[in-house]
Parts: sequence; C-alpha cells; structure tokens
Amino acid sequence: MRLARNVAYALGAALFALLAMSIVNAQVWPLVIDIGGRDARFAYGFHDPEIDVNVETRFRWSDGDSTIALPQPPALTPSLLILRLSNSRPTHAPLPRVTLTTDEHELASFTPSDYRSRTYRLIIPPNERLDWAVRIGIIGDTISTPTDARALGIVVDTVILAPLRMPVILPSLWVTLCALSIGGLGYTLLRLIGLALRSAFVISLSLSALIALVTLLYPLETLPFLQRFAFLLAVGNIGGLLLRLFIPLIHEHDPSFPRLAGAYVPIAMAIMWWMSPLAQWLIGSDGMPPIFPPRPVIWIGTVTGTMLLIVYVATRTLPRNRRQVAVFILLSLGACAHLMYSISFAYTRQAPDFWILFRGAREWTRGGSMYDIEAVLTNHFGHVFKVPPFYGMLFVPFVTMDGLMVLLGHRIMNTLLIIATALLWLRMWRIPFVSLGAAGLLIVFNFRPLADTLAYGQIDLVLLFLLTLALWALRSGRDIAAGALVALGTLFKIYPILLVVFFVAKRHWRALAGFVIGMVVCNGIAIAVIGWDEHLTYLTQVLPNIGGTTSWVENQTISGFLARLTDSPHNATIYQNEMVRLLGTALSGGVALVTCVLALRPTSRDSTGYALQYSMFLLLMVLASPTAWMHYETLLILPFGALILHLRERSVSLPYATLLALSFALIAYGNQWSFYDGTIHGILTIAGVSYKFYGMLMLGGVLAYEALREPAPTHLPYPARLIARSGNQGMSADL
Repeated sequence: MRLARNVAYALGAALFALLAMSIVNAQVWPLVIDIGGRDARFAYGFHDPEIDVNVETRFRWSDGDSTIALPQPPALTPSLLILRLSNSRPTHAPLPRVTLTTDEHELASFTPSDYRSRTYRLIIPPNERLDWAVRIGIIGDTISTPTDARALGIVVDTVILAPLRMPVILPSLWVTLCALSIGGLGYTLLRLIGLALRSAFVISLSLSALIALVTLLYPLETLPFLQRFAFLLAVGNIGGLLLRLFIPLIHEHDPSFPRLAGAYVPIAMAIMWWMSPLAQWLIGSDGMPPIFPPRPVIWIGTVTGTMLLIVYVATRTLPRNRRQVAVFILLSLGACAHLMYSISFAYTRQAPDFWILFRGAREWTRGGSMYDIEAVLTNHFGHVFKVPPFYGMLFVPFVTMDGLMVLLGHRIMNTLLIIATALLWLRMWRIPFVSLGAAGLLIVFNFRPLADTLAYGQIDLVLLFLLTLALWALRSGRDIAAGALVALGTLFKIYPILLVVFFVAKRHWRALAGFVIGMVVCNGIAIAVIGWDEHLTYLTQVLPNIGGTTSWVENQTISGFLARLTDSPHNATIYQNEMVRLLGTALSGGVALVTCVLALRPTSRDSTGYALQYSMFLLLMVLASPTAWMHYETLLILPFGALILHLRERSVSLPYATLLALSFALIAYGNQWSFYDGTIHGILTIAGVSYKFYGMLMLGGVLAYEALREPAPTHLPYPARLIARSGNQGMSADL
C-alpha cells in the first residue's frame, strides 16, 4: 500500500512537470539566437565574434565545417529555419559555395549572388532524436587573405527557429523525458531523505514549477541545459539511496519521521562528498563545459564505492553496528587517499599569493616599499601586497634565498600544520588516535579549500591552527593566551578581529586584554624590524583603500553573490554598483548581528555548544566579509568538526542530516574551476558558480539551529558511546 502511494505521487509529480514544461514550450517559440553574441552553447567551429561597426552587428565567420546547435523544436512539428548570412569576402575572392545540412541530411546548397547580407528560409521536417539539439551544419569552401590567415567561409549573424504550427502542444522527446525525470526524481529524492508524502509532493511540484518559470523567462539559457536538472536529481537519488543502505535509521516503522544516530553524520557527509564528483562527471558529459573530475579522483571514488558494496554484501548477516564500523573505516580511508592526492597535487601548482609576499619583502630589503600604492588604488583584488607589515616581516630573513626552496619550505610547514591541527583537535577533545572519532575527523579534513591554501601559498592553514589553539585556550580558561593568539591571526589577515566581538559577547575581558597585549607586542616587534614608515603607509594608504567587493567567481560572500547578479563572475575588479554594495553590507551586518545574539546564550566553556558559538564567528569571517576567496573557507573545518562532536550523543532527523551533509559537500569539494570553465551561459552559470555560498548558508542555518536548541551536555571523555540517547543500538567509539 505504501509503495503504491509513493508510485502514484511520483507519477503525479512527473506528469505535473511535463504539463508545466508543455505550457512553457508553447510560449517560448520562436527562438532568436545572436551568433556572435549569446552563442556559447549554440555555435561550434566558428571563429571568434566580431563587430560590424557600420551597423553595430555582432557576427562570426564560419570555418568551412561549422555547426549551429539549436534546442529541439516541438514534437511532430515542422519548423522554419531562418539564417542571416553574408558574403564578406574581398571583392576579388571567389563567391562561397555553402551547403546547409541537418543531422547529416542536406537541406540546401547555394552560392550567394552578391556581397549583401541576405536572409535564407528553410523548412526542417520533424525528426525526433534523443538529443537536446537539432544541429545545422554550414559546410563550404574557405579562403584566407594576406592579412588574415584564418580559414574563412561565410559570415553568420542571426539564426531563428520557429515551429510552423502554433500553438504547439507537445514538447520534443528530449524535453519530455527531462520533464518527467525532473518531476519523478524530485519526488523520489525528497522521500529518500525522509520527507513525508505530502511534503515531498508539494515541494517537488514547486521545484518543477520553478524550473518551468525560469525556462519561460530565459529559454535560451535554460533549454540547452534542462538535462542537468535531471542529472543533479539523479545524483541526489543515488546519494539518498546510499544513506539508507549504509546508515541504520531509528523508528523505521514510522517512515514519516526517520531519524539516525548523530554518530553516523560523518558517514552522510562522506557519501554526499562523493556525490559531488559524480555530479561533475554527469554535468560535463553533455559536452558543455568539458570539465570532468581528475582521473585520480575517479579511481579513488571507484575503489571506495566498490569496496563499500563488497562490505555491504559480505556483512549482511552481521549486526548492523559492525557493518557501520566497516563503512566508517572505508569512507575515512577514501577521504585519506583523496586528501593525500590533493596535498601532493598542491605541491605542483603555481603559488601566486606566496610570490606577492616574497617579492614585497624582497623589495623592502632593497630599499623600496612593500606596498605599491598605485596598484592598490587601481585594483587591490589583483596581485597586490596589501597585508600588515608584520606578515611581510616574516619573509625578510628568506628573501636572499632561492625563492623556490623557500616556497617548498612554506608548503612543508603548512603540511605539518595540517597534521598538527588534527592532532590538536584530537587532544583537545581527548579523542583516541585510533577511534571512529578520529576517522570522522579525517572525513572532515578531506577539504579542497585546505589544499588550495597550500597550493597558493596562503596563510589560512596558519590561521586554522591559531584559532583552533585559541579555542582550546578558551576552553581551558587561558583567556589571555587566547586573545594573544587571535591578535597574531589578525596580523596575518584582518578578519580574525571579529572574534573580539565574541570575547565581548561572552564577557571574556581577560581575552580582550590578551588581544590588546598581543597587538602591542607583535606590532612593536614589527616596528622595530621594519620601521614606522611601512606601518604608516599601511594604516593611511593601504588599509583605507582595500574595502569594497568584487563579482569574481572566487568571492563567495554575501556581497560577492549579490554582485554577480549584476556583473560577470569573470570580472576580478572592484565592484562599482553602490546600491548593491550597500545592500550586501546591510545583509552582512544583519547576519553579524544575529550571530552576536546567538553567542549571548549561556554555555559551558568545555561544551560543544560553546565551540559551535565560537565557530559561528569563523563562518562570519568568510560569509559576511566583503571579499573572501574560496580557500579562506579552510577555517570552516572547525565548525564541521564541532558539529560532528556536538551531534554524536543526539539523534537527528534524516532531512536534517542530509542538509548538513550537503553543506559539507558543497564547501569541501572543488573550487572555482570545478564546475565553471570561464564561459558564461546565462542565469544558470550565475546561479551555479555560487555553490559554496549556498553551502555556507546551509552551514549557518545548522549552527543557528543548534545554538537555539538546548545546550549540549558537558563533553564526555572518550571512550563514550557514539549513538543517540534514544537507546538505539549503535557502534563503539573505539576500534
């Protein structure tokens, strides 16, 4: 009976999605495509766009074997293809011979009679192929000139595709299958992650309606990518199925409210992480953009997945807790393997941020200044030295050495800091090195921002270590030391100063004093070594001019997200729209205010609840700042680590665990080039490049929810049971 109801609801959701797309399909035609303008998805084998200054028209030259890919027209309907072509060859050159084809069948072959732009109209018969596009070939002879060595065929500036029968009723076979998949898979996914029948049905209908609305408003930016919605939902279904296979649910007799022991949350996080490269592979498989997971990631994922299935089959007769221990170990080993690959790959990358600091310090030793004020004023988001003099001072002893050797030493130091931070975390919470608690931490450390920090030569790993050490000092009552550690971090990057607000909210006045002492001592040392002039330059000419935000894809803050709504994610300069900047500042201030209010709730210093409140300020550093690059999110290892500790003695709902796991996957996997090749395909690109921003919003919601719940009990030393207090049989903390 339950299965029949689910099938009925899934079928209803699929049919609704098809109905919505059919209605939209009747409204979007004809499609007008500006070849040379919005054509990244439609033009293949053409030369770069050019502009006819006389008529202000953008166009492209064909190369003799070019293709125009157009969204499939409605089913069972002939269409009119309208092309605006021009013979723009020199007058002494022979006239071009042009052949137009569709799906390897010839439509027409002709020679333009003169040099004027002409409009050609052709009938395309119905041809239902399982493809998103009907492909029009433009084949012909080519020429080259003494001043232009390119193979030049004919000029194309506009293409129009219009059904001959209106209104159309049925969309193409491709759109039909995509719509049915979106509706059915959307409902199934929501059921797999634990939503009730009606809730899953209503949300799936809303999702289908939203996709249909976006298609209606932006047909050229959505129709070519409709399959990607189905791909993402299919990956989500695989992840949801794996969650149910490998994590035992509590109260399985009540399917409307499945729960799981909080100790299993790291398993959910690891599963969702591995869904990310699968989604990357599926998205890249439709040909645009051609971005796939690196081969080592594919191999590690394949081996991990195969071993999981073997373990699942081999342990079906064993108690569930033993099976989950084996799953936990396998996922942590997969995370370790990927982390080792990421670190080794980071050693082969360029380190632009390191060289900025190294060259700035070297310039000072040669009698110049660390700061190029003109570069700061022009675009401080470029390769510009803009950090406090204290940070630059640390490079001074090494500027006479081989820079590559210094870079290698810098990377080795940061690699050791990764290990030191993990060991520090285990020691702080008294977690045995060989335990499932340590395995969960290993899953958390499979974090791409961490590897990018290492690759770029940035300071975020030092900050992670210092701020983790500061949390331990606060838990131990060593407030002055904690304040001094935060002061030291602030002299590397400014944003750790936000923790001063945490000190005030918690009335840690001695920590505040420690911060002041740390600033005085460290700056005193820097002034003694570097001199006052560099500090004066930094305070009066650099610091006042490094504000603002940018729409560049790496900037995943609130302000960066808003900037991308009106500016290109490919733009790495200072964002100029003052109203949007003010809105971003206001929203960031509101988030900061909420964080401060949540920090006022009383918690015991040695509790995980206190660590979560502390962690909210680390999230604030990379979410509410005007600019924070993706690798700054290295600091978010700490809130995820605090969350898995906080939840280990609780039971959580399956949708809640899925939300946390999805947040982790979005933040921990990939960087700005994982799903984006620099080509902008419209609204979907603008929305998609902010995926880490969405992950941080989810993480913020989880942290806020946990802060509002009953404070976590005082930390219990290991070994302690890792299951919820519901009494459900769980797994042992120690191996």
